[in-house]
Amino acid sequence: MTIQMIIEPGIGQWRSALLDEDGFPSSLSFHDETALSPVDAIFSARVTKLDTTNDMAFLDLGNGLTGAMSLRRAKLLVKGRADKISDCVTEGAALIVQVVAESAASEGKAYSVTPRPRLMGRYVVVEAGGARLNFSKDLQPKAVKALTPLLEPLAAQGALIVRSRAGVVAPEVVAAEAAVLMAALTPENDKLGLLFAFSPMEQALIAVPDGDGGVAIEGGGPFANARSVASERWPDILDRLTTYDGDGPAFEHYGVEEAIEEALAGKILLPSGGWISIHETPALTVVDVNMGQALKGRAAGDAKLIVNMEAAMAVGYHLRFQDIGGLVVVDFIDMSAKGAARDLMQALDAAFEEDPVPVQHTGVSQFGLVEISRKRKGLSLKARMQRNREPDMRPEAAALELMRKARRLGRSAAPGGLVITAPRAVCNWLEAHPVYRDDLTLQTQRALTFKIGTLAVELA
Repeated sequence: MTIQMIIEPGIGQWRSALLDEDGFPSSLSFHDETALSPVDAIFSARVTKLDTTNDMAFLDLGNGLTGAMSLRRAKLLVKGRADKISDCVTEGAALIVQVVAESAASEGKAYSVTPRPRLMGRYVVVEAGGARLNFSKDLQPKAVKALTPLLEPLAAQGALIVRSRAGVVAPEVVAAEAAVLMAALTPENDKLGLLFAFSPMEQALIAVPDGDGGVAIEGGGPFANARSVASERWPDILDRLTTYDGDGPAFEHYGVEEAIEEALAGKILLPSGGWISIHETPALTVVDVNMGQALKGRAAGDAKLIVNMEAAMAVGYHLRFQDIGGLVVVDFIDMSAKGAARDLMQALDAAFEEDPVPVQHTGVSQFGLVEISRKRKGLSLKARMQRNREPDMRPEAAALELMRKARRLGRSAAPGGLVITAPRAVCNWLEAHPVYRDDLTLQTQRALTFKIGTLAVELA
């Protein structure tokens, strides 16, 4: 059986990767425990503060977590017109909410929450709100007829959408999943804190795609647990589960670790010798396309087209593999050849064909830019793995700033010699430019001492 997906158990977090038809990793997913990431978890919460200036409500989620609800989402709580946050909720109100985003929380702020939770299982999707029962149009009439009497009582408690794969298992299995998820939306316990969350293993099994490819799970214990859960709850994937028996860790064997390293690198090399770099900002993601060594042995026009075509395919792959969402701007290399822009757009369309989330893009602007909109699902790979560093001052700029501070301090009435502490690169620059040290000594008439460390100037 050809392996379609690999699952790597872990401590606090499981990971899974899909493989393409050639056995290369095409997408990567993280499955976190609630303590690591509460996204999609449901909480019993209490409103603690209304920010009327920004029309925000802040909530205590328990477990030391804070939620934030916008006016747009708070309007889901009321019927009729609501112009401000106080029209929707009051301080002290108890609510059932779901965490929908964690990007702000990673900076120590509140998690974004919604008062209309939505849970997606393998066979059904349930949502708080109006009662309704909808079936996928791909379900056969015979399956709909068998499922309807089992699901109608549950649908009276909220929205229930039956997915197409519900037709490949027994109706009782679908009803059992629907009952579990609907109970999570309508809990009897209103104690502050976590009410429901899928475990990392459950998240990984729910994410198994349709098809007949194998799902290799690393480790005998996790494999046995996964089979037990699948047998009871998700029998459509039971026969596809298998143990990983390759050499070394599964993610190394199938090249996932190598793909992660490439994605996190500053340069992503292209076959022609060109390269792309991906830079994420709070507002958008910028992809820069560079010629690199692609001009060697090629005409300029041919090289530009080749690099841009390769870059288009790389962009499609990395947006999917790194789970980059929102607005993406790609700075392609300017091309003047007739039909080149059309060929590039066709390459982009082909690159996005296998993407599981909606992707739209513009044409090439007169400046060689293409704007791409990809639905955001959560944190990107870089946001999960890396922290943005504060910009470092250039050694010469830091040295000159130290000189200014030392001059001011040295001309004060306080006694003592000047002690300048700086990183090694800054000290090396000052050693290479003794004229500035001599000038500082002359103007302050104080002895100078240099130390390696964090930027500082003091008298001693």
